Amino acid sequence: MYRRCLSTLIVAVAFAPAVPAQPPVIAKPDAFPTLVNPMCSHCRDEAKRRSGELKADDRVLCWIRGYSDGGAIPFRFFLNRYPVISDSYGVFVHDPDAGFARGFAPSYDFTFHGWRNGVMVMKHKDGTLYSCLTGIAFDGPKKGEMLKAVPTLVSDWGPWVDHYPQNVAYHMFDKYQPVEAAAKAHPDALKSRGPADKRLPEKTPVLGVRAGEQTRAYPLERIAKAGFVADDLDGKSCVVLWQEATRTAAAYRPIAASPKKGVEPRAVTLHRDAKVPHALVVDKETGSHWDIAGRAVDGELKDWTLEWLDGTQVSWFAWAAEYPATTIYGDKKEAGQKAKDAIKEIAGTAEWLRAVPKKFAAVKGIDIAKNTVILRIEGETADTTWPLTPDAEIKIAGWWGRLSQLEQTPRVWAWFHVDRKKKPVAIFMLADESSEKDTHSAKGDRTDSFEHERKKQQTWLYGEWSKAGMPGTVGYVAVYNGEADILVDHEAMRWARSLKAGDKVELAAEPPIKGVVKSVMPLREKTQVRLVVKSFDLADVTTGRRVYLKMTPPAKDLYTDPLPPDIDQPRKTKEERIEWFLASIYCTCGVTGDGCTGHAYTLASCNPNACGAPNMTRKLLAKKIDDGLTDRQIFEELHKDRGPLMLRPHLLP
Repeated sequence: MYRRCLSTLIVAVAFAPAVPAQPPVIAKPDAFPTLVNPMCSHCRDEAKRRSGELKADDRVLCWIRGYSDGGAIPFRFFLNRYPVISDSYGVFVHDPDAGFARGFAPSYDFTFHGWRNGVMVMKHKDGTLYSCLTGIAFDGPKKGEMLKAVPTLVSDWGPWVDHYPQNVAYHMFDKYQPVEAAAKAHPDALKSRGPADKRLPEKTPVLGVRAGEQTRAYPLERIAKAGFVADDLDGKSCVVLWQEATRTAAAYRPIAASPKKGVEPRAVTLHRDAKVPHALVVDKETGSHWDIAGRAVDGELKDWTLEWLDGTQVSWFAWAAEYPATTIYGDKKEAGQKAKDAIKEIAGTAEWLRAVPKKFAAVKGIDIAKNTVILRIEGETADTTWPLTPDAEIKIAGWWGRLSQLEQTPRVWAWFHVDRKKKPVAIFMLADESSEKDTHSAKGDRTDSFEHERKKQQTWLYGEWSKAGMPGTVGYVAVYNGEADILVDHEAMRWARSLKAGDKVELAAEPPIKGVVKSVMPLREKTQVRLVVKSFDLADVTTGRRVYLKMTPPAKDLYTDPLPPDIDQPRKTKEERIEWFLASIYCTCGVTGDGCTGHAYTLASCNPNACGAPNMTRKLLAKKIDDGLTDRQIFEELHKDRGPLMLRPHLLP
């Protein structure tokens, strides 16, 4: 393969290393040879050439951008013998004692020199000495400058070649024989070490990340436990991806760049999703899956790449020695930041719908009085009786309904409520088959017959609300000042939000409990209606009790108008306006499957600490509010941009 021309030289950037004093350098330039400008090939070819000697778990240093999507260098064949490789693809270094390998901008002018701080040092031909970990020049003509980092990560040969067979590799001539890493640290490397930073055990493996003026160490154990880390570094969002199979960590900004020139980069919201081979995360905006190299492997953004952050897997003692002011991910911080990190750690796994079983079943019996259903779950041989949660949702003909309507339904789709051990204990949603199909359709089943049945079901349920009242739960009772909060169920969201202060309503009871609406406030997909009631009428009303709230039916069908009935109600603050929007619309991100809460229960129910969609929408709304738009104008723009899915529960297939 023909060599590329050496067109990219060292990019020097002024940088002041955060070291308290100049530690001594132990110079041993003859300790290791330097490899300069080796011949090139491709991974797929070298995998065949040395198939008997290359192992699937051979550690490799991979550069992940550029020609042929980057390349891979096996440690045993190259970097264990040549800890500095000066090449036109980059200057690649491997320090086994400090536990890191990485790359800098291409050059033929670097050689191994020795150690300082327990970290390898390399020398430029002009005499400048550079830390192999930071790329910072600490002595010589270019002292204080920093080499440009080449995006790299460490992986295993087998998985990497399987995923990127077209990657560049060095031609493995017979002279390149495998060399195992030394069992012990080089004595001169040990001599060069200074006092240890005791915040972590010195050999703790971390992903050290540098962004602007800030550095942070992410202990690999913490990354592996979380599986995916969302953080802020140097005032901007970043993510840390983890590939368990190869013990690989990499940090990126959630900014995607197109492989085509002239296309503007775009922000993406990432969350963990390893359902696609080689992929680790998926973006909320398009549903594209991304691998450890920060490259989209499918979807609308296929072959786009995330903005790499300068990150290196390294032993703690070395990172701390070179960056003594580094912070540690997960350590104690000031109260506000500590709380924020704690929320992220818990919330990152708090997407409820991802954990609940969803199964098809045949209906074998219903007990309205006990609020139970007998099901024959598909794949099972026995009938089982299941209680329904008090506020379980029943879906009939693409709309809400009642349990009694399922008596003649042969097949249902059930969502099971689970306990803390993830054991199913009840059912919180039952849908007939037409409703399930409608839920999983991006456009919905728009046949005339289905729409006719949906309209019939809507009309029937309006009648139920008019006669019996809208179902809800008592959220709070203040008997002695005569107030009660009723949380009206999801199904009656628009009717409940059409209520205004001063409207007269009733709680179904014997005799009925009359009240006056004091305030109405969205509470995610439910609606909090605060009532003023005679104190003694509340004496038997308890928090958590299921009730029915009767109101005068609206003059028109509120569900045929895309605009919510309370859209023109005044709201005092920008924050209140934003939260109203999120409680009035459903998420329309491209994530598929039955996992995203905001698809089925309004965007306000999306976990904002584990999902970027609600926060992205908040920023969009804040800008529109700052631009002076009314809620009506904003809603109409959102509806135009996001389409009809914004107005109905759904789960994309």
